[in-house]
Parts: sequence; structure tokens; C-alpha cells
Amino acid sequence: MTWPKLSIRSTVLLAIVVGVLLPAMLVLVVDSHLARRAQEPILERNQAAVLALATAVVMEPAWTLSQPALQDALQRILRERSVCGVELLDLQPALEPMVLSDGTCSGDQALLWRESSVLHDGQVIARLRLAFDGGEVDRLVAERRGVTVWMVLAQVIFGVAVLAGVLSLRVLRPIGALKRQAGGLAARKPQTDHAWSGTDELGQLGQHLDTVGAQVRGLIEELETKNQDLRRLAMFDHLTGLPNRTLLRELFGQSAASARRARSSMALLFIDLDEFKGINDTHGHSAGDELLVGVSQRLRATLRESDVVCRMGGDEFMVLLPRVEGWDAVAHMAERLVSAVQAPMALTGISEPARVGASIGISMFPADSESFDALARAADVAMYRSKELGRGRYSFYHADMDVTLRARLALERELSDAIELDQLRLHYQPVLDARSGRIAGCEALVRWQHPQHGLLMPDAFIDTAERTGLIEALGQWVLDTACEQLARWHAQGHSALQMAVNVSALQLQNPAFAQRVLATLARQSLGRDVLVLELTESTLLSEGDALQRAVTQLRAGGVQLAVDDFGTGFSSLAALKLVRPDRLKIDRSFVKDLPGQGSDSALVEAIFGMARALNVSVVAEGVETTEQRDWLINRGGHMQQGWLWSRALGSEAFEALLEAQPLPSAGGAGQQAL
Repeated sequence: MTWPKLSIRSTVLLAIVVGVLLPAMLVLVVDSHLARRAQEPILERNQAAVLALATAVVMEPAWTLSQPALQDALQRILRERSVCGVELLDLQPALEPMVLSDGTCSGDQALLWRESSVLHDGQVIARLRLAFDGGEVDRLVAERRGVTVWMVLAQVIFGVAVLAGVLSLRVLRPIGALKRQAGGLAARKPQTDHAWSGTDELGQLGQHLDTVGAQVRGLIEELETKNQDLRRLAMFDHLTGLPNRTLLRELFGQSAASARRARSSMALLFIDLDEFKGINDTHGHSAGDELLVGVSQRLRATLRESDVVCRMGGDEFMVLLPRVEGWDAVAHMAERLVSAVQAPMALTGISEPARVGASIGISMFPADSESFDALARAADVAMYRSKELGRGRYSFYHADMDVTLRARLALERELSDAIELDQLRLHYQPVLDARSGRIAGCEALVRWQHPQHGLLMPDAFIDTAERTGLIEALGQWVLDTACEQLARWHAQGHSALQMAVNVSALQLQNPAFAQRVLATLARQSLGRDVLVLELTESTLLSEGDALQRAVTQLRAGGVQLAVDDFGTGFSSLAALKLVRPDRLKIDRSFVKDLPGQGSDSALVEAIFGMARALNVSVVAEGVETTEQRDWLINRGGHMQQGWLWSRALGSEAFEALLEAQPLPSAGGAGQQAL
């Protein structure tokens, strides 16, 4: 059961009515009951007295048996207001009974008969019966009830009037004023101040509402004054002041309508700066911001007044050419934009001018599409084609580019399923002590056994994995599989064998990475110093606190660290001091021209010297000739890896290689840890 929902006014009025009428009705009921109880004994005593007097009146005539006297006596008795009838019975000697009745008593009215014997000197000479009005009590109670009803009614009317007046003046009117004030505040309409009394709660509430209303109006005015600024921020880039993508979309819609009416063409150019990340990483974000502002100024200066340039975000810009006369005009404008961006730019605090390039993709309206999003996507695809062709150039979109894009998307989709479908493989390339030919360990290298394209090398899919975030799942699979295989080889008796696994910068960004590595080692019951994680130089420079926390946890768990491809990135002695790697891996680009290239020889010898000073071991990658092997051995480069010794092998082939040790070597003895 649900109660009806009433307004405050209706609820209070109902409460007043119920609170006044119910007690009044209760008073009437109780008064009627008490009045009846009080009148009944009185009437009984009156009737008994009347009966006694009537008996005395008829005694003498009944003794003398005087018919007229009896008739007169009975008439006298009947004149009593409460007597409705008289019967005189059993007269002695026997006479006819005498019966008289009063016409004032209705026939259907209940009569109350009372009887008494008529005595004369103690002798019964007759029997007298009197009929009394049975409804007399009800009449008396009704008369009293009528008086009481009028009194209670007057009291109810007076009480309701007083309460209703108080309700209207002190409750309903203030509530109505509060409602109007709140409604006006919600509708943002100007309100006249109400003279609220501070002596009652509603008045205090009204005063608070006035204060809140004033504050809200002030906030609304402040918001409205800032609305234009907010719209400008929503439509323009805060750094360069250029329109953003949202405003460009609106302007494109207007220009497209004009182009349809005039049957003319438009062009949308997607511009991505080349080498901008290097400026940002080398000289800081402030230099990068200054460069973006300078590029935006050059773009505006190169374009026509009717053209629109916007910043999409990061180092990406988009240009709308609303009126163009053929492809040649668009190509000419693109060439001018590329030249404008490529010009050296002086930046604050940097001695040498900064140089960046621009890769531009172009889509045409309406030839390629009439939709802004479709044209922007087409220009983006064409821009990536410009980057593939060598950067610093422009490319027009054509449908064949979608084939490449679809292939890239298909690769991303298939790679996400490769782990679950068991399409990944691990190959292992030995790392040896070149003096003895003994295998000290190996590097786990992932391959993808693609169902259509065959065995794919990491270069075909690692970039895709990092771009899509799949590198974490892929890296965890490599770690789990490599450690499981290493545990199997240890169980076969090769307990000194070490396993090297490459780690992506994205993996190190996960705070749980170190714990996952240690959990994998514990699950395979592998001891300390058997797992080597290889990090790139760029990873050492970019991860900061996250790298330091991971390094601390990994070292505590007995995991060794190596710097992979050392010398190819932004080498930082500070980073080496921070990480304190166990070994450096010299990149194959330094080894391939040994021993003939003087500069490479000097650099490799410098790396050996630095490693000795830091007490860090060195592994040379890409050893393919005996001359390279011998040159490295003579300079302390005993640990080597390359095709001279072995390609990367499947687990069974690598296991066979382990069983066939020692391999041919240049001589020397002893096995050195990786």
C-alpha cells in the first residue's frame, strides 16, 4: 500500500482538520455516553417519586370507590409530563379496571411501565400501573448533544481559522516565496530581495537562499565572462594559437558546401614533423614547444589568406586549401611547405640551429571523399607513405595505399592471436668463450611461424607489438618459454648455462615487471645469475625512477643486466653508473669492419677500456670471420656471438650443439660467464 503524495499545504491542512475534528468527535461521543449515564438514575428516581405520589392520590378515592373521584385522580396523574398512561386494577370490591392514556406519547414509542400497590391501613385495595415515556433519556441526551455540537463546532471553526491563518502567514506564504525564489534562481531570472525575518527557521532559510542566490549569480556571471575564453580554448591550440581539429571540421563543412555549389576542388594536407622527437629528447620540451610555435608561424606565412592550418596535436598539423586549381597547384604548395619547415631554426639556449623536416600526405575533395574524417584518414595514410619513401616529401593519396594500411591492420590483428594459437617460436643463438669454444649461454630470439607468410623475423612484427601494446604479452611469453627451456637444460646437466632475454622499454614501465620476472624464476626453480635481461641504451635514458626500482628488485633477485647494442644509441656514462650493468654487448655495426676500419677499431678498444674500468664484462655481437674473432680475442674480447660460431637455432638443434662441445676455436682455455 502506498500513501498518496500531497503537497506541504495539503498535508498541513489535512493535519489541522484531523487534529481538530477527531478530538471534537471524540468529545461528542464521550459526552453522550456520560450524559446518558448521568440522566438514567435521575429519571428512575423521578419515576419512583411520581409513582409514590400517584399512589397517594388514588388511595382515598380507591377506598371510597368514588367513580368521579377516581376519574379525577387519574386525570391529575396523567397530567404529569413524564406519564403516558395510567391503569388502576384490582379495585376492592371488584370494579372494572380503569385505564387512561395521554395522546402525547406516540404509539410506536417504547413505554416503561412501573407498578405499585395502593394500601389503606396496610390493606391492598388496588394496584396502580403507570406508563412512562421510554425515550425520555434519549431526548434529554439529544438535547444535550445538540448544545454540545454547537459549542464544539464553534470551537472547531475558531481553531481551524486560527491555525489556517497562522499556517498561511508563517508557513505557506514563506514557502511560496522560497519556491518562487528557488525557481527564479534555477531559471536564472533576476529576483527582488524578499524581506525575510530572521526570528524563525523559514526566514533564516530565506536569508541563506538569498546569500546562495547572490553567490550563484556571481558564479554564473563569472562563467559567462569566461565562456568566450573557454570556447577559444576548445577551438584553438593553446600553444601555437592555431585552430584545432574541432574548428577545422566546422570550417571544412562550410568550405565543402561552397565547393559543391561552385563544383570546385579542395585539398587536405596532413603534415608530420620529421626528427622532432630527437629535438624534444635532446634539448627538452621547452625547446620542442618553441620549435612548434616557429613551425606554425612558417606555415601561416607560406599559406594563402584563405587557407586554414590547424595543429592536430604533438608534431602533427593539418592544412585545408579551400580553393585549388588542379593537382599541380596543390603539389606546388606542398613543396613550399616542405621547404619552409626544413629551413634551420634558431632556438633559445641552443647554439646550433635546429633542423626538422616535414612529411606530407594529401587527399583531394571530392575525388578521394566528401567526408572530413575520410579525407583526414586518407591524408594520414599518404603521410605515412611519405615517411616510408624517405621523409621530407609529400605524397598524394591513392587507393593502393589502403592495401598497405589493411595489411598493417591485419598484422596487428593476427599478432594479437599468435600467442593463443601457439604460433610463436624461440630460437637460441650461442654465446661462447672464443678461447675454448665452450658455450657459456645463449640469447633467446623470438620468431613468428605465420600460417601464410612462413617464419617471420622480429623486425617484421616487434614494432607492431610495441605500437599496439602487445609487447608486454609477447615479452612475458618469451620470458616464460626461455626460462622453462633453461630449466630443462639445467636438469640435463648443463647447470652453468645462462639465458639472455631482450626486454622492451614498455615492459619496464610496468611496476609489476620485476616481480613477474622473479616469479617466473621461482616457478622454474632457477638459481641466481642464470638469467640475463638485455636493455637498450635508449631504455636506460628514458625510464628514470621506474628503471631504478626495477633494477634494484632484479639485482636483489639474482638477475643479471646487460646493455644491448652498446654504442648505437645515446650512450650515457651517467646511465651506466646508475644501472651498473653486468656486461656490455658491442653492436655488430662496430664489429663488421674489424680489423681494417681504424675508427671502428678505436671505438671498440675504447669500449673494452671503459668496461675494464667499470669491471664490466663484454660480449661482441656479429662475429662472422676468423679475423674478427682473433682481433677481439687479442684485445680481451673472449665472449663472442655471431654466425662464425652458429646461427640462432631451434631448441633441439641447440641441445645437439651443447652435446657436441667443444666447438672449433682459436685456442685458449677456460670458460667465462656471459
